[in-house]
Amino acid sequence: MKNQVNPWLTSNLWVLGLGMLPAILLIGVLLYFTAWAFAFSFTDLALIGRKSVEWSWVGLENFERLFTRRGFLESLWTTVVFVFFSAIVGQSVLGFLLAAALRGTRSGLRSVVEVCIMLGWLLPDIVAAFLWSATTAQTGLINQLIIRPLGLPPVNFINDYALPVVTVANIWKGTAWSYLLFSAALDSVSREVVEAAKVDGATPMQRIWLVQLPIIRPHIATNMLFITIWTFTYFPLIYAMTGGGPGRQTETLAVFLYNQSFSRGNLGFGSAISVAMLLIVGVLSLFYLRLLREPK
Repeated sequence: MKNQVNPWLTSNLWVLGLGMLPAILLIGVLLYFTAWAFAFSFTDLALIGRKSVEWSWVGLENFERLFTRRGFLESLWTTVVFVFFSAIVGQSVLGFLLAAALRGTRSGLRSVVEVCIMLGWLLPDIVAAFLWSATTAQTGLINQLIIRPLGLPPVNFINDYALPVVTVANIWKGTAWSYLLFSAALDSVSREVVEAAKVDGATPMQRIWLVQLPIIRPHIATNMLFITIWTFTYFPLIYAMTGGGPGRQTETLAVFLYNQSFSRGNLGFGSAISVAMLLIVGVLSLFYLRLLREPK
């Protein structure tokens, strides 16, 4: 007697296969481009004109260049500072404080504040870059409304304080994500648990620090993972506002990669930078994934 395959199982395998097809294709494309970037990192591939390139194998020369010349290490430090103050301290802390402060407030007030928070997130990067550049320029709104009335000389913020200005602009754009995630996380905390802590005499700060934060710990780690990776590789707002300058004050790794690959045509060296960024992001991801695990 021949074994017959269950028709229901056969049909569902087709559905499962079709459902996984987009993910398989996406992973295939990602692996394809990653493999090419890895291969190019061992060459001196260079753009000669718009359509012509030339290359030869150079081994580990590009990676040696990364760690023996100042450009990469300076950009790495700029990126670390930008990610720490922009994503970790700025967006994450501000998003949590806003979510905690607005929790329990009237729905009308909460809706108005949420719309204001969302505006930065919804505006295109180029528009946001123009607004921040115009506002912080020597003839911008800050000088007109604050600096001049105080009798002080006008300040060109975007030139004199480029990295802090770009950092604040990115906090303004990205806080909405952290706020939404923390709002949903705090709403999921049982009110009975918070009320029990209140009955036990816990202060508002103790209820947040000792009760709510441990419960939403997986959400915190998820948020940190996402915004750290996003900010680490973020490019449009920084480049549109400063192009990496003045000097190299705002040349993060993403801007450094673009300048080397496309402004100077060093595609081989640019590929080595992208491989280094991939390894750094991989290490950061492993670190945050460990935080996602529940404590034993």
